[in-house]
Amino acid sequence: MILKMLGALLILVFFTHPAVRAEDPFIDPLTGMELIFVKGGCFAMGDSIGDGDPNERLVREVCVSDFYIGKHEVTNDQIKKFKTQHNSGTSDGLSLGDDNQPAVNISWEDAVAFAEWLSGKSGQAYRLPTEAEWEYAARAGTTESRFWGDIPDEACKYANVADLTAKKQRPQWTVFVCDDGYVVSAPVGSFMANGYGLYDVLGNVWEWCEDVYNSEAYEKLPKDNPVYRGAGEYRVMRGGGWSNGPLGIRSSHRVGLSPDFGHHSLGFRLVKRDQ
Repeated sequence: MILKMLGALLILVFFTHPAVRAEDPFIDPLTGMELIFVKGGCFAMGDSIGDGDPNERLVREVCVSDFYIGKHEVTNDQIKKFKTQHNSGTSDGLSLGDDNQPAVNISWEDAVAFAEWLSGKSGQAYRLPTEAEWEYAARAGTTESRFWGDIPDEACKYANVADLTAKKQRPQWTVFVCDDGYVVSAPVGSFMANGYGLYDVLGNVWEWCEDVYNSEAYEKLPKDNPVYRGAGEYRVMRGGGWSNGPLGIRSSHRVGLSPDFGHHSLGFRLVKRDQ
């Protein structure tokens, strides 16, 4: 009887205190950074609509494994836990350095160093997303130019972009015909999330990826978990930022920049991979 009671108690404990499921978000205890679980799968990577640049083609099927990715872009508060003197600076006299704004003026080298530091401190394995992981997460199962669809001027519900307010100050800009309420970067999470629960994956700030930039990379990579590490002096950045109009705010848009360079609308988010 006693053994039966103990067995029943163990079963009760097991079902009332389940292990963390893969679908649960992961919260890094040191930084408070929340990462969302993304179930792996296959998708058509690249510009299938025809409104992009040649470097976004050839469109081909790519498959990625499960991963966790930052719900938000890494913030100033989080980067300062690694580099206390970091200063995101200002743009036209407006601060980019509030705690909950995305960290900017971050080089690819800075972002990689932060990921390595956090990995060592936490025992987790953090890194920048590959291009394929980034686009898969940004699309969240969609096939249009942007995760909210092919109507560009709905952007201001979902993304901090070059808008009508920016046009008043910078008449030469090509902008979305809407107003997002921000002149420079917004606090992370200020707009609607995509279908995977990720915020600012388009707009707010550009985001570094793991890959070396190559304009013809799509012709050279394997189907499964591709990442380009070949020759090239630049690294990939994705997603567009607060100073970008419709061409730059698309899921397939890709640009290369020197890994030792940062600017006022370029930051990053992290991926956590399995040990």
